[in-house]
Amino acid sequence: MRRDYTFIADTDSLDAFRRLRRGWAGWAVVDGEFHVRLREGGTVRAHLDRTEAEPGFEISCLVADWWPEVETLPARDSDFTSDANEVLVFRGVTWLEGRPDLGPDHTIQYSAIPGYEVPETARAKCDFTDAMAIVAGEQALVVRQALKPGHLEVVEAADEVARFLELRGVR
Repeated sequence: MRRDYTFIADTDSLDAFRRLRRGWAGWAVVDGEFHVRLREGGTVRAHLDRTEAEPGFEISCLVADWWPEVETLPARDSDFTSDANEVLVFRGVTWLEGRPDLGPDHTIQYSAIPGYEVPETARAKCDFTDAMAIVAGEQALVVRQALKPGHLEVVEAADEVARFLELRGVR
């Protein structure tokens, strides 16, 4: 029987993400984290939180913190300096399948976007927060889990952002 888990951004993270709707004074990727300095002051720090739901089943979740007193990022103009930013938070799914060809205790972990049908052979499954997009008019960027464990990446190329949003059912 499959075990199901959920590892999604908590209300504090969602509150911090909502602050990204406001005008930005600057942003940067710092040690695999996404930091945004707001024009009105303070910084939103998006990063990954990790857990091991069960032995061999590790999940990373996109979360955020609000740092009201931190304003160390240099100011820079961007498409997100206005107060009309739309913030979209996305979920992914990951699951664990046995590899009996390698032995009774061997498993492999897969991940996909929502809507992907998880095989019935999955031993465990987890829905998790994996990305966000910030949209301002026709401009957008995506912050998502990078291939490097524990790191986020920012996607700015318009064609890549459009493809991501299309795959997630937006636009």
